[in-house]
Order: sequence, then structure tokens, then C-alpha cells
Amino acid sequence: MLDLFLEALSFDGLIWILAAAFLAGLVKGFTGFGTALVFIPLVAQVLTSVEAVVSMVIFDFIGILPMVPRLSKDAKVPDVLRLGTGMILTTPIGLLALYLMSQSSFRLLASVMILILLSLLIFGIRYRGELTNRIIYLSGALGGLFGGSAGMPGPPVILIYLASRSPPKIIRANLLLYATFGDALIFVLCSLFFNISSLVFIFGIIAIIPFAIGVGLGSKVFNPKREGIFRAVAYIVIGFSAIYGLPIWGFEKVN
Repeated sequence: MLDLFLEALSFDGLIWILAAAFLAGLVKGFTGFGTALVFIPLVAQVLTSVEAVVSMVIFDFIGILPMVPRLSKDAKVPDVLRLGTGMILTTPIGLLALYLMSQSSFRLLASVMILILLSLLIFGIRYRGELTNRIIYLSGALGGLFGGSAGMPGPPVILIYLASRSPPKIIRANLLLYATFGDALIFVLCSLFFNISSLVFIFGIIAIIPFAIGVGLGSKVFNPKREGIFRAVAYIVIGFSAIYGLPIWGFEKVN
């Protein structure tokens, strides 16, 4: 184990991984979402698609886990279970796509998905209908496809909840619990179906520290009265990550 930690510490891209984890935590701290939207495009420069997804779900899951008891009190748990059910059905399909696609295709898919979501959020284009059980199941299923193929199960669910009439407290709790469930599911399936280097698990564990620091700072600086300013900053960081993650800059990590 010590040898693995020493090998991880000597990895050329470690600083990149830690910086991306910190930025992801900072954004998540004051928006309640954004881990994959920031982390995936940035670390795709130094890790393969599967490695990027697995390392992320490790630190994201462990980082949120202590909050689960409190979140369960605030959340609408039946809706979270419906989201999870939809996700279970489609995540394996997304993981198959992840396995088959090239690194450039992965980076392109992830970045384009993020830019589309970001555009929808900025221009206020969201689902405006009633949040029925069918819609919840469907958004969870779409999240499973996105989560498996690009490590980002959040976009469909974020869109429907930001447009819903649910209190912000419930929305935030539902999104975080859904993300926690998604992390666990993707981790288990990746462990079963992919040959993952032990070094990747170490990257995920090491990244817990900067991620937790980022979440803490993001939570502290958030002021509900100045929500617009902080959301604008989050959108800028997410947009930069997505643009930098596009496979046009000459960086390529071979699977």
C-alpha cells in the first residue's frame, strides 16, 4: 500500500487531479452540484475515461457520505428512490458506451453535454411541466445513461429540479442523495466490469482532501442574498472546464 501511495505521489498529473478536485468541491459547495461538470473535463487530460470516472466517484461518494443522515431528513426520499431505480436500469448501457468509445470521443461527449446543460441553465430553458413520478423515473434513466457514458448522471435531474416548485432545501438534498447513489452504483459496476489499476483508487482517496476543503470553502462563502453572483462564478468555472476539456488542445491519454 505504501508503494502505491509513493507511486501516486510521483505521478506527473497528480497536481492536475488535486486541483480539479478542489475546484469541483468549491463549485459543489455553493451550488449543490457540479463535481463531474468540473472534474471530468480537466482530468481527462491525464487519465483515461474510466480512470477519470472511477477516481471521481470515490472522493465524491466519501466526501458526501457524512452528510447523508442530515440530507435524508431534508430530502423527499421516495423521489430519490425513483431516480435511483431509473438509473439502475440504464447505467450499464452507458458504461458499455464508455468502454467502446475512444478517449477523444469521451472528452468531446463530456464537454458538449456540459456546455449544453450550462447554456440551458444560463438562458433559463428548463422543464416547466408537473414533476410526475413518470418524469422522475425518466430523468433518473437518462441520468444513468449520462452517468455511465460520461460520469455525469446529474444533468437531466438538475434540469427538472431547478424548474420544480420544490423548496430549495429539498432540491439540494435530493440532488446530493441522488449523486451519492449514482457514485456508489457507478463504482460497483466499474469495479465488476473494468480492469482498474489500484493506482486509480489511490488517486480517488488522495483527492478527498482537496475536494473536502473546496466543499467547505464553497459552503462558507455562499450567501443566499448574493446567490446570483456565486452562481455566475460557478457557471464560469464549469464553462472553462468544459471548453478546456474539448479534444482540440492536443492532449490525449490513451486507454
